[in-house]
Formats: sequence, structure tokens, C-alpha cells
Amino acid sequence: MKSTICMLLCAVILTGFHLEAADEGIDFGDMKSVTLTTKAWNALEEKDWKSVEIYTDKCITLYSKEASKQQQTLSDFPVSDSAFTYWALNDVATCHFIAAKALNEQGNPDETRKSCEEVINQYSFSQCWDPSQKIFWKVADACKDLITSLESGVDFGDYTSETFTRKAWEALDANQISHVVIYTEKCMSLYENEAIKQQASLSSYAPKEHAFDYWALNDVGTCYFILGEAYLKNQEWEKAKNCYQKLIDEYGYSQCWDPKGWFWKPAVAARGKLNKIAAEHPDN
Repeated sequence: MKSTICMLLCAVILTGFHLEAADEGIDFGDMKSVTLTTKAWNALEEKDWKSVEIYTDKCITLYSKEASKQQQTLSDFPVSDSAFTYWALNDVATCHFIAAKALNEQGNPDETRKSCEEVINQYSFSQCWDPSQKIFWKVADACKDLITSLESGVDFGDYTSETFTRKAWEALDANQISHVVIYTEKCMSLYENEAIKQQASLSSYAPKEHAFDYWALNDVGTCYFILGEAYLKNQEWEKAKNCYQKLIDEYGYSQCWDPKGWFWKPAVAARGKLNKIAAEHPDN
């Protein structure tokens, strides 16, 4: 009898909740964490802040206990083959990040930081699957980046190497040296392994019709050049020389696309910069 009453009460509560959600235009689907997280991403893209809040809160409420259990079983990030096993950890942390992004876009820095710190402190080994690039990225790192953006005013955008490179050029033109450092170092940290692989696959510069295929090499190499230029502006000669030399030694076949319609070679430009520093500042 008690069991029947409990079932009825649960049914009434659940029905009431679904009716309330329906009034908000919310569809929870199969209530799985991946479904709720996907719907939260879509709502974030549409800037539907109320839906973001509802979907992320629902996922966190239902699955945070399991997420904590999964976190406690780990001492490092699981390899990609087993990362999907930690579905609750990944989705709950991602929902905290989505909520933080929404709060940030609504101009609520204190709550943004709070959501980010929840991930950093409680779900440090969480990862988010990117179906477009077919890779996992670390949610806590993204939260740290968002906190950095609150403190510095930088915006990492879509996290592509192209975006980092473009924003680094813009920061250099605006003489925002600290922003140049942030954008270029983020591009390097995320994409230099791929850039090294692409460099190793070449024995000379890629022809123009295939140059865009070496996107990581091109953007990482260009970011080293931009960072060298930033240090040059700051008269930090040794740091500038190190950037130019690393570009020449490790990313020598990188090419930079000029929107006017051609590629130029950062390593060649870097050699010119090194010669200029040697001539004008021989003691440095």
C-alpha cells in the first residue's frame, strides 16, 4: 500500500513538473544527461537563457551524485577510448560550463565565476566531446579560460586556431601585449602537437592549392611570429629572439594567409627580424 502511494505521489509530482516545463516550451526528451546537455548547448546558441537554466539545472540535479562518484574513481584524465564511460561527470561539468557561459553573456560575472569554480574544484577530470572535431576537450580548462576572460577581457571565441590567430593580430594592432600573449599561448598549447606532425610531413612549403590543409602548422607558426612582434614592441629582445628562432627551427614550413590574396612565409620574416635585432641591438 505504501509503495503504491509513493508511486502515485511521484507520478503526480513528475506530471506537475512536466506540465510546468511544457508551459516554458521545454522538452526534456528521454531525460538522459547527454540529451539535456545537447539541448542546453542549443539553447545557449539561440541565447534562450531561460531554457539554458532549465536544462542545465535538470541535468545537474539528476546526475551530480553520479558525477561525483565518477570523479572520485579517477586520478587523471581517462584516455579517449574510455572517456565516454564517465558520462555523468562529463555532462554535469559541461552543464555547469554552459550555465557559466550563459551567465557571462548576461553580464553576471560573480555567478559565472561560481559555476566555473564548481567544475574546477569538483569535476576536474571531466571532458566534453566535440562531435565536429571528434575530440574531447577538458571542461575545467575551459572554465579557467572563462575566468581569465573575466579578469582580462579576452574572448576565446570558438577555440579554433584561426580565431586565436586573428584575435592575436587584432590585439597586436591595438598594442594589447598581454592579450597577444594569452591568445598566442592558448593557440600553441592546443594545437602545437598537430602543427609539429604537419611540419614533419613536409619536405618543402606546401603549394598554394594545399596550403590551407596545414592549418595548425600555419596558425601556430604565425602565432610565434605575432608573439615575437609583441615582445619586440615591448623591447624584450631576448624573448622576441626566442620566438623567432623557435618558429624557424620547428615550424619553418608554416605559411600565413594574407586576406589580400596570398600566403607569406613567417620563418622568412622571422630571419629578417633576427638580423634586424642583431644589427640594431648587438648587446642583446
